[in-house]
Amino acid sequence: MQDQEFYIGWNATAPPSFARVIRRVVIVLGLAVPALALCLVYFQNGFSNGIFDYGKTTVLEGVFTNQPVPFLTIENGKDAANQPVFQKILLVGQGKFGFYGVPELAENRKIKVTGFLIYNDGRTAFQVESVALLPDNAIQNDPVRKIESQITNQSITLRGEIADPKCLLGVMNPAQGKPHRDCAVRCIAGGLPPVLKVANEAGDTEYYLIVGPAGEPLNNQVLQFVGDAVQIYGRLEQQGDWYVLYADPTTLQRIGQGLLHSGAKCN
Repeated sequence: MQDQEFYIGWNATAPPSFARVIRRVVIVLGLAVPALALCLVYFQNGFSNGIFDYGKTTVLEGVFTNQPVPFLTIENGKDAANQPVFQKILLVGQGKFGFYGVPELAENRKIKVTGFLIYNDGRTAFQVESVALLPDNAIQNDPVRKIESQITNQSITLRGEIADPKCLLGVMNPAQGKPHRDCAVRCIAGGLPPVLKVANEAGDTEYYLIVGPAGEPLNNQVLQFVGDAVQIYGRLEQQGDWYVLYADPTTLQRIGQGLLHSGAKCN
């Protein structure tokens, strides 16, 4: 009968067989732990570049329009020919609510808003904290009013993910996963206009505000699709920096994740 080594914990050295096993375990762990850490870092989804300037108050003046969604059109510098450059900023409310303005606020009224900027991927939204009506004298000649929608008369089928503009642009970071979906559902239910995020395989991203065929809200119709890969058909219109999809809600359907980055189809 072969003698077996017996390890006594208070001895200064372990028996050779125990030492060999411990040595192998330490080597394996020494290699596995850094490798696991590198894998976690490599496959971890990064944060977006979205910015929410909460606490950094900004004051903007411009012309308010409410169709199809609340926009503030501002003059934002000059171009190379010294002509004014206009920008449309999406207005949103505090918390998980859309912007509803004040009772005296009419279409094409010049206003001053105070609040916080939200921006990402060349798109800007503004969380409004307060609204002040500006004098309406000679407002019809205001250069800001000269900005026009670029109606493309283009029917298009888009594939992407429905969310809300506040989460997507920077209020929630990263805007993905189940917590993001739960938040987006509440935001859209609270009146924020739904947005379709469309990304191609190269990672280029575009955002499309979704409204009905006549510009009516589709918030209730899209709630069950928020956070899923979907396909939807509609007419495309560009308003300043934003695309607006006048969508047919009957065409909204879930698709497989493999089709999500297959691009848009013009019809």
